[in-house]
Amino acid sequence: MTLKRKIAAVLLAVSLTPAVVAMAEDEMKATVVSKSEKELKVKTKDAEKTLQVSTKTKGLDNAKEGAKVTIKYSEKDGKLRADEISPR
Repeated sequence: MTLKRKIAAVLLAVSLTPAVVAMAEDEMKATVVSKSEKELKVKTKDAEKTLQVSTKTKGLDNAKEGAKVTIKYSEKDGKLRADEISPR
């Protein structure tokens, strides 16, 4: 592999890293406080948080008041969005 190709490969890898990080989902364990059509309020061991929900949110039926759940979520524009809700 030539030096130019090695440099190109490194630059490509570095430029793709932020895109991969942005798509990563996080996970939290929480207790459901309340649920509305567009928001889910939960209590974690650290704080109370509000997540956006939509018809694309998987497992929304698991989010009943008082339920202990695990939530896969992502952050966009500083807001948390619930992607999947599963019972603990």
